[in-house]
Amino acid sequence: MAWPLLALLAWGLTPPQVPPVSQPAPVPVAAQTVPPAPAPPETDASRIARLKALVEEASQAVATEDFATASDRLDDVDVLTADWSAMLLSKPKVQTLLQQVQDLASQIPDQEGGGSGDGLKEPAEVLTLSGEDLRAELNRVRTAERDTSYDFPIDLNDKVLTWVNLFTTVKKGFIENALGRASEYLPLIRQVFSEEGIPQDLAYLAVIESGFRNEAKSRARALGMWQFIRSTGRLYGLASNHWVEERRDPVKATRAAARYLKRLYQDTGDWYLAVSSYNAGPLSLERASENLGTRNFWDLARSRWLRNETKNYVPELCAAILVGRHPDRYGIQVQPLPPFTFETVEVHSRTSLATIARLAGTDTATLRDLNPELLRSFTPPGAYTVRVPAGKGLLCSRALARERVRRPVHERIYRIRRGDTPIKVARRFKVDAEDLLAENRISRKQFRPGRRLRIPEAAPASDRARPKPLPALPYLPGADVASLPQARDTTAVPPAASPAPIQASGQAVLTAPVPQVQPPAPEPIHVQAPPPPPVQREARTREPREVRARPGDTLARLARAHGVPLGELIRLNPKAARRLYPGDPVRLPGTSKPRARRGEVRPKGGIHVVRRGETLGAIARDHHLKVSELRRWNHLKGSRIRAGQRLRLAPR
Repeated sequence: MAWPLLALLAWGLTPPQVPPVSQPAPVPVAAQTVPPAPAPPETDASRIARLKALVEEASQAVATEDFATASDRLDDVDVLTADWSAMLLSKPKVQTLLQQVQDLASQIPDQEGGGSGDGLKEPAEVLTLSGEDLRAELNRVRTAERDTSYDFPIDLNDKVLTWVNLFTTVKKGFIENALGRASEYLPLIRQVFSEEGIPQDLAYLAVIESGFRNEAKSRARALGMWQFIRSTGRLYGLASNHWVEERRDPVKATRAAARYLKRLYQDTGDWYLAVSSYNAGPLSLERASENLGTRNFWDLARSRWLRNETKNYVPELCAAILVGRHPDRYGIQVQPLPPFTFETVEVHSRTSLATIARLAGTDTATLRDLNPELLRSFTPPGAYTVRVPAGKGLLCSRALARERVRRPVHERIYRIRRGDTPIKVARRFKVDAEDLLAENRISRKQFRPGRRLRIPEAAPASDRARPKPLPALPYLPGADVASLPQARDTTAVPPAASPAPIQASGQAVLTAPVPQVQPPAPEPIHVQAPPPPPVQREARTREPREVRARPGDTLARLARAHGVPLGELIRLNPKAARRLYPGDPVRLPGTSKPRARRGEVRPKGGIHVVRRGETLGAIARDHHLKVSELRRWNHLKGSRIRAGQRLRLAPR
C-alpha cells in the first residue's frame, strides 16, 4: 500500500499542465497593408534615356530589316515626345536623337505602295549636262531671265542648269501641277515672308518639299506644305492632337516655316547652308562642315558627308525659282487657281462643320479646303477660329448670334459588322462615304469588321441637293490675305548680313542679293474664269467617259491629248483642277456607250490589266463589281495588287 499512496501524493503535488493560449502568428512585413509610395516624378534625364533606348531599338530593327518593329518603335517615340515642352525638345541631345529618328524613318520602305506626295526630294544622284547641252541651256536661261532680279542668290552652274532642264522636260507635268497650286498660295506666302524679313523667292521651296500640297506626307513622318516633323512643328507653335494638325494649316505652317528659315540663316550666315539645314537638319550640316573645314555648300556637295537628297536640294531650289518666276518663258503652261482668300468667324463651343456651312451659305467641302488642319467634322472643344469664304464672315457671325437653342453635339459611334462597306454605312447614316473615311482617318482597305467608327454629322438637305460650285473666289488686290494673323516675333534678319552669293570658279552668278532683304511687292495674279460650258442642242450626250490619270498628267495635258476644251474639263473635274494624283478618275466630255449595270450579263473572259496607281476598289467601281467578287475570281487573299497584274472580271 505504500507505493500507490506515495505515487498518489506525488501526482497531487504536480501542478496541472495548462495548455498554452494560442497567439496569432506574426504577420510578415511584406504582407502588411502599406500604402504604396508615390512614384517619383520623371526627370528630363529619364525621358531622354527612354528616347535613346527607343532610338537604339529602332536602329537595330532597321539594320536587321525588321521594318515593322522599327515602325512601332518610331511610333513609340511620337507618343513619348507628344507632351514634351519646347525647352526639352530644343536640347542638343534631344535634337540629335530626333535627327536620328528622321533618318531611320526615311529608311523604312513605304508599306502602302503609293506616292506619299513629298514633292521633288530626290535620293538619287542626277547626271549633269555637259558640252553643247550645257551651253545651250545656259543661253536659254539667260534669255528667259532678262530684266529679272531675285532676292535669293542663284548660281548658274551645271547642277542648277541640269535641274532647269529636268523641270522643263522629264518633270514638266509635276511642275505644271505644282505651280498651278502655287498660284493659290503665293500671295499668302509672299506676305508672310515679307513680314518675317526673309527672301520672298524662298516661297518656291514648297515646290521641292510638297508640290504645294497641304496633305503631303513623307516617309520620315513630315507633314504639310512645308514638311514639318512633329517635334520641330511644336517648337514653332504648330499643335498636333486629336482635333487639329496645324502642320497642314497653310497660314500657320507658312509662318512657322518663315521663322525656322530665319533662325537657320541667323545660325549659319548663308542662305544655301540655311535651306540645306532645313532639309537635312542643322546638326548634319554642322557635322559635315566640321569634318571638311569649309562652309561652302558646293564643297560640301562634292563630299560624302551629305546625302544625295541634300546635295540636290539647293540646285533644285534655284531651278524652281528660275522656272517659277517666268513659267511661260520655259514652255510651262500653268492653270491658275483663285487665291486663298477667307474671313474668320469665332465659335465658342464644339460646332459641326455642317452647321457652320449652313449658316455661312456654303458647303462642308469648301470649309474643309479653307481649314485643312481640322481632323474631325467638328471644331475642337472651346473657342476656335474658323475660316469661311470671303464675304461670308459677317453673315455667319450674325447667324451664330441669332441661334438661341444650341443642340449639343453628340459623337455617334458605330462598330463595323460583317458585310458592311463604306457606302452601306454612309447611306445608313446619310453621310458621304469619303467623309466617313476621312473622319476616321482610314482607307478603304482598313475598313474591317470590329473597328469602331465615328459618324460625322450629316450635311443639310440643301447642301446635298445642290451641286458643289467651282472653287472660284473674286480676286481683290491687296485684300486677299486680310485675315492673316500678324507676326508676334519682331526679330528680323540682321540687316547688314545678307551674304554674297557663293561663286565658285567657272560659275556664273545671276544677281547679287540686296543688303537689306526688301523684295518687290508681288504682282497680282489675275485669275481667268473658265469658259462657260457649250450649249447642248439635244440630249444626245450620255455619261462622260473616264480616264485614269498617270504620273505627270495634268488637266491641260489630258485636254491636249484627247482634244477637248480645257474649260470643259475643269468644269467636269473641279477637284482635279486643285490637285490630281496618279490613278484619279478624270471625266472627259463626249459620247460613250453606257456602262453595264449591276445584274446585267457580262462577257465571260473579261481581263483588266492593272495600271500604276489603281486599287482593287477603284477597279471594282469602274466595272460595277464587288471587291469580294474580284477577290474570289482571282484567288486574292487581300486587296494588294501590282501594276501589270491581269485580273479576271467574270467567273470562269
